[in-house]
Amino acid sequence: MKNLTNLITIFRREGAAYFNSAIAYIFIIVFVLLNGGLFMTQFFLIGRADMRPFFGTLPFLLAVFLPAVTMRLWAEEKRGNTLELLLTFPMATHELVLGKFLASFLFYLVALMGTFTIPTMIQILGHPDLGPIFGGYIGAAFLGAFFLAVGIFISGLCRDQIVAFILAMIICFGLYLLGTEYLASSIDGWIPGLGSLLRHYVGSAGHFDSFAKGIVDNRDVLYFAIGTVLFMVLNGFWLEGRMRPGAKKIFTTATAICAGIFLMTNWLFGAIPLGRFDLTDGRIYTISAATRKILHELKAPVTAKFYVSPMDKMPTGMKALEQDVIDKLDEFRIVSKGNFQYKIFHMEAANIVGEPAQEGEESLERELQSKGIQPFQVRAIVSDEVAVRLVYSSVSLSYKEKPEELIPKILPDNIHELEYTLASKIHRMTLPEIPEVALFAPYEEKAVPPEIQALVGQLGAQVPEAYREDQYELLELGLDYEGFPVTRINMNEAEPIPDGVKTLIVIEPRELNDRQRYEINKFLHQGGSVFLAVQNYEYNYSTSGRQLTIFSEERRPGINPLIETWGLSVASEILVDKLHEVINLSGAARIGPFAVSVPVKLPFHIRIPQSGMNPDISITSRLSPLIYLWGTPINLNDEKIKAQDLRVDQLLQSSSDSWLIPFTTSPLSPSDLEPKLVHKRGPFPLAVMVRGQFANALQGENVPPWPKLEETSDEIEVEIAEVEPLPPEDLSPSPGTLILIGNAKIFQKEIVQSGGHFAFFLNSISAITLGEDLVTIRSKQVIDRSINRASATAKVTWRLFVTLLVPIGIAVAGAARVFLRKRAKRNYLKALLLPESG
Repeated sequence: MKNLTNLITIFRREGAAYFNSAIAYIFIIVFVLLNGGLFMTQFFLIGRADMRPFFGTLPFLLAVFLPAVTMRLWAEEKRGNTLELLLTFPMATHELVLGKFLASFLFYLVALMGTFTIPTMIQILGHPDLGPIFGGYIGAAFLGAFFLAVGIFISGLCRDQIVAFILAMIICFGLYLLGTEYLASSIDGWIPGLGSLLRHYVGSAGHFDSFAKGIVDNRDVLYFAIGTVLFMVLNGFWLEGRMRPGAKKIFTTATAICAGIFLMTNWLFGAIPLGRFDLTDGRIYTISAATRKILHELKAPVTAKFYVSPMDKMPTGMKALEQDVIDKLDEFRIVSKGNFQYKIFHMEAANIVGEPAQEGEESLERELQSKGIQPFQVRAIVSDEVAVRLVYSSVSLSYKEKPEELIPKILPDNIHELEYTLASKIHRMTLPEIPEVALFAPYEEKAVPPEIQALVGQLGAQVPEAYREDQYELLELGLDYEGFPVTRINMNEAEPIPDGVKTLIVIEPRELNDRQRYEINKFLHQGGSVFLAVQNYEYNYSTSGRQLTIFSEERRPGINPLIETWGLSVASEILVDKLHEVINLSGAARIGPFAVSVPVKLPFHIRIPQSGMNPDISITSRLSPLIYLWGTPINLNDEKIKAQDLRVDQLLQSSSDSWLIPFTTSPLSPSDLEPKLVHKRGPFPLAVMVRGQFANALQGENVPPWPKLEETSDEIEVEIAEVEPLPPEDLSPSPGTLILIGNAKIFQKEIVQSGGHFAFFLNSISAITLGEDLVTIRSKQVIDRSINRASATAKVTWRLFVTLLVPIGIAVAGAARVFLRKRAKRNYLKALLLPESG
C-alpha cells in the first residue's frame, strides 16, 4: 500500500509539472496541428476513408515529440540539484522511474486523444473499417510507451536537456528505421543477413505496422512491452548505482545483458504464434468459416509442399515470406483437424541471373521444372546496386489420385490472397469434375497489312495474315487462371453452347437473333447460370478548343424481348449521376505534332462506391469502387417477378442524386446532361441477381432455326438464307441463376484491371458456378473505402474541424488553467496577509 502511495505521489507531482506549464499546452497544440495538417493535405486527394497516411507519418512525429516530452524528467532534476534530494526520500528507485513514466505516458495519451477529430470526420464522410483505426491507436500507445522509456533512460544519463533530447531523438529514429525494408535492404547489401536480423528483432516499424493493419499480435505486444520495461530497468539501475565504484563498467555490462534479453526474447518468440486478434471488418487476416467448411469436408488428407529458397538467398523484402506462408499453412493444418498437412523443401537456384549454376543445381532445377516448379526473377540490392535473383516460392497440392495443383509464384504482394488460392484449389480438387464455363463476347478478326507482313518477313519471322482484336480477352485469361475450364463461343450453329456447361457468360450482346435468345432461354430454364452484361450505348467525344461535343452510338443488344418474360429489362434512357469520375480521353487534343490526353468529367462516368453495393451478398460485400461507364439501369416488373416466385437481390445501385434523360441520336453537350424537373430521379438498380425457376419464354412455340449465312457469288457480302423453324422442344425445368448488369464497358481490358471491376466479374462467376463460399474467402482483402463526395465548402469546414478545433480547445483550456492558478495564488497571498493586517 505504501509503494502505491509513493507511486501516486510521484505521478501527481510530475503530472502537475506537465499540465501547470504553458510549454505542455504548446506541445499538445503543435502535435495535433502537425498530425491533422499533414493528414488533411492529402485526405481529399486520396479520397479514402482510412487512417493509413496518419499512422504512416505518426512514428516520425513521435520520434521528435516524445524525446521533447521526456528530456526534462531527470536532466532538470540534475541541473536544479534536486536529484540527490529526491533519491533520499523514502521511495524506491523503481517507484520514482515508474511514476515519471506514467505521468509522461498520460500526457502523451492526452495529446494522442486530441486527434479524435480525424476518425470522427472519416466516420461521417465514409464507411471506414474501424478495426485498423482502433488497432493503429493501440499500436500508437505501445510505440509511444516504448519511445517514452527510451527518452526517460537517456534523460537519466544527461545533465543537459538539449543533449538528452537530441540523443533520444536519434535513438528513436534509429529503432524505427531499423524496422523498415529500405534500411534493412541497404545493410543486407553489404553484410548479408544483418539488416534482416535487425529489422525483425530490433526495429519497431514492422511491429507497429501490424497494429496499423488491424492485427493485435501478442508477439508485437511482447516486443514493445519487453523494450519498455528493459529501458526503465536500465534507467533505475543507473540512478541507483551511478555513485558506486566501477559504476560505468557495471552499467555497461547490465546494458549488454538487457540488449541480449531483448534480442533473445524476440528471436525465441518471433516464430511462435502466441495469439492474435484480428480487428478488421470481416476478419480478413483470419481463416474464414468457408475455408474451415471446405477443410472439414475433405474425404482424405491434402498434402501441401512448399518449395522455397533458403532465407539467406532471398532479397531482404522476401526474407519473412517463408514464415508468413508457414503461418498460413499452420492455420490450415490446425483448423482442418488432420485433413491438411504440409512439408517444406528448401530449393537452391543461381544467386544472381547470369551467374553460372553450381554443380548439381542444373539437374535439380530440371527435375523441379518437370513438375511445373521453377524459380522466378526478383529484384535485390547487392552492395548498393540493383541485381536480379532467382528464387523459389511455390506450393503444390496433392489429393488422392488427382493431378497436383500448383501455386507457381507466391510473393509478399499476394500473400493476402493465399487463403483463397489454397481453398479454391482444394475445393476444385474435391469436385467430381470442375464445372465448365462458356464465354460469348464480341471480337473482330482483322487482316495484317501486307506492308507489315513484308517487313516482318524480311526479318525472318512469320506473321499470320489476320489477328484478333479482342476487348474482353482478359476475362478469358482470368477465368483460366482461376481454374475454370472456359470455352470461347460465337453462339451460332457451328459454335453452340457446349454440353456440360454450368455457366454461360454473355458480354455485350449485339443484335441477338431469335435462336440465340432461345438458347439463353433454354439454358436458364433448365437450371443453368447466366452472367449477362448489356451495353445499350457508347459515346465518342470531340473537342474543339474548350468546346466538347458528345456523339452517341446505339448498340441494340436485342436482349429485352427475352428477359421481359421474367420481369426484367434494360432501360432505354441514359443514366447520369452527380457521383461521377474524371476520365482521360487519349489523343483528344494536340500540342504541335503530339497527341495529348484531355481529362473529362461527365455525369455518365458514374462512380459506384461501397454505399451503392449490397453488403449482404458476398459478390459485392467488400468490393472496391466501380466506374459504371455509359451504363443503363435495370427495370424490374414486380408483378411478373412475384408471379414466377423469382428471388431478386440488388447488387449495385446508383446514388440518390442520379436521374434519367431520354436517348437521342443528336450530339449531346454537357448542358444536355443537367438535371431537370421532368427527369426521373434515382436511386436505380444497376445490377441484379435473380434466382428461381425461370419460365420458358417460348413455351409451345416452334424452335427458331439457326440463321444460315451464305456469301453471294459476285459480291463480298453476306445474306441470310430462309430456314424452316423446328418443332417445339420438351424442356426439363430446373431452378437457375441470372446476374444482369446494364454495363459491359467496364469489363473491357482498358478498364477491367482498375477498381473492383475484375473482382466483381470473378466473384459473380465463382458464386453462380461454385457457390458463394469461395467468394466470401476472396472478399477477405483490404478494400478501397472511398469517401462520399464533399463540396468545396464542406472540404474547408472539415479542414478547419480537424486542424483547429482541438488546438483552439487546448489553448482555451490552458488559458483557463493559468487564470485559475493565478487567482488561487492571489487568494492564497491574501489569506496570508489578512492576519498581519489585523
